[in-house]
This record gives sequence, structure tokens and C-alpha cells, in this order.
Amino acid sequence: MLPVIAGVEGLVLTPRERELFSRLQPAGYILFTRNIADYELTRELTDELRRLTTGPDEPVIAIDQEGGRVVRTAEIGVQLPSASALAQAGSAHQIRRAAYYNAACLHTLGVNTNFAPVLDLASPHANALPSRCWGADTQAVISNAGVWNRATFSRGILTCGKHFPGMGAAECDPHHDLPVLHGTRDSFLASATMPFTALMPELPSLMIAHLLIPEIDAELPTSLSPALVQGFLRDQLGYEGVVFTDDLCMGAIAKRFAPAESAAMALRAGCDLPLVCHNAVEHLEAVAAAIAELPAEMLETVERRIARFRLHISAQRPMTFIEWNDYLRDVGAFHASVEEVAAAPGSPVQEY
Repeated sequence: MLPVIAGVEGLVLTPRERELFSRLQPAGYILFTRNIADYELTRELTDELRRLTTGPDEPVIAIDQEGGRVVRTAEIGVQLPSASALAQAGSAHQIRRAAYYNAACLHTLGVNTNFAPVLDLASPHANALPSRCWGADTQAVISNAGVWNRATFSRGILTCGKHFPGMGAAECDPHHDLPVLHGTRDSFLASATMPFTALMPELPSLMIAHLLIPEIDAELPTSLSPALVQGFLRDQLGYEGVVFTDDLCMGAIAKRFAPAESAAMALRAGCDLPLVCHNAVEHLEAVAAAIAELPAEMLETVERRIARFRLHISAQRPMTFIEWNDYLRDVGAFHASVEEVAAAPGSPVQEY
């Protein structure tokens, strides 16, 4: 198994992808809008990804499906309210309904992991997060995201809290460049990291932000930093779940490191599954070669955590055509019933 989450190029696998995925055996894959144009065709794609995976466990098949401007299923008629709109509505019942509708769609598409909830604190900065956060204070995020997380997990979709240690105060978008935040571990624990620590016992995975925090590591981005991942998250906070990086093809990392270099660095830092979301076929051979050079004990630890995570993957039957059409009617009415917040600044995150 190659401990990487790989992006897929289109609606169907290319011959090159089939050969690479079959030989290198990525631990999982991530879907974007480019992979979803028809619900039955998407299910055929995810079924093929499962067939290519050897061993007893299913691959991780993940998506960013938060609601609002980060929804990958709009082309097939599934849109959901944003976190900020649901929080503004002030109804735990509505949050649970959103989670249930979301989980039903993902099961039908063959997706088993959702990179959500966002646990960053809302801020006015143009940092890719506006409208994606559950609130501006820690208790609002803990309460709202906790309801959504438990409802999602109860319907068999694995969740991922992001973006540790909290990037709400970042003043630039990591899709473009590396944000710099200032603060010690203690100052992060007092505010930005609090939603993560509160919900950690119920989160099977976390995603690390791409930030530079000089007081914690003056040289390396958080996603590649042993001081942040191993020292802070694992050793100090005791987190034992799977740790994903954010996409290593984002400008914050790609301007500084090639994916092969950054993927190996992320694993050395204490992460388990680096994300290579774009043009993965161009990078996977080099990524695999770089990871093969890592210490065997390190890779064994990573594999144990991934295996434990994959044990919780829940297989459910997809909806039939009639059920799907009834679902589209119901989810459309639900989406229309929740007033959306004002438009947020643009970011590549909504275009993938």
C-alpha cells in the first residue's frame, strides 16, 4: 500500500491511471467536480477504484463536501447549505438534516470519507474560509460542528476535522501562498485549536493546514513540521487517529517543494496520508520512490493507523433510480429552505 490519497483526472479512469493505481496501490482517492457529472457514472468510477485495490480493506474514497460553495455534486443536482448558513439558522435539527442528506448522496456515489467539518474560527480575511466556518467563537464551532459530525458519522460516512491547528486568522489563501500566523502552542490551545481538542475523541481523522507558525517551527510549514504534527498533535495532545495533509499541490507547498519531497516530509512529520490532488499520474512514481526510502518502522506505524481507520468504512447500497429522483426533490426543497449567507470572496477551493 502506498500511503497517499491521489486525485483522479476525469469521469472515468485513463489506461495510465488503471496501471499506476493497480501497481502502486494508493491507500485512497479524492473526487472533485471534474469526476462527478452523473450519479451512476460516478458510482461506476468508485466501484472500479475499489476493484483495483487489493487486500481486505476498501480504499479511502474521499471528497470535500461541506455545503455552500464547497460542494462537488452541483452538476448532478445536489446542493447543500453552507456551515455558516446552517449556524445562522440556529437549528440543530437543520444541521442534522443537512448531514443526513449529505451522507445519503455520498453513499450512493460510493464515497466513504468526507473532508469535513471545518473547525476553523470564522474571520473576515480572504483566506478561503469565509462562509465555510460554523462560527467565530469556539463554543459555536464546537456545538454546531459537533452536531454535524455525529450525524454524519452515524450514517456511515467517516469525517475529518480541518484545518489543524486552526487557520481562521490567516490573511492569505494557501491555495496561492503560505500564510504566516503567530502564536505559541499555548496560545493556539486557548483559542483556535480548542474546537479540535474538544471534538478529537469523536473525530476519526484530522487534516493539517498549510501554515507557517514561526513560534512553533520557523522553517517548515505546519503540514510538514515534526514539531507541529508529532510534537504538538500526537505527543502533547495524544491524537491517535489518521492525519491527512491538505493538498500538497496547493501554492503554499508546491511553490517550495515537489510532491515527492513534500509527501515524504509529511510522513516524517507524523502525518499518515498526504494528498496529491492534481495531476497525480505525473507525480505518483516519484512519490512512491521517495516514500520507499523512509524507515520501515515509520511506515508500519502509518499502515496500522490507516488500517484502523479503514475498518470503520461502511458499505451501503446506492439508491435506485426512483429513490435518487425522490432524493433530488427532497434535498432541493431542503436547500431552498435555508437562507444562504452573503457571497464570500472567491477561492480555488470552490472551483475544483
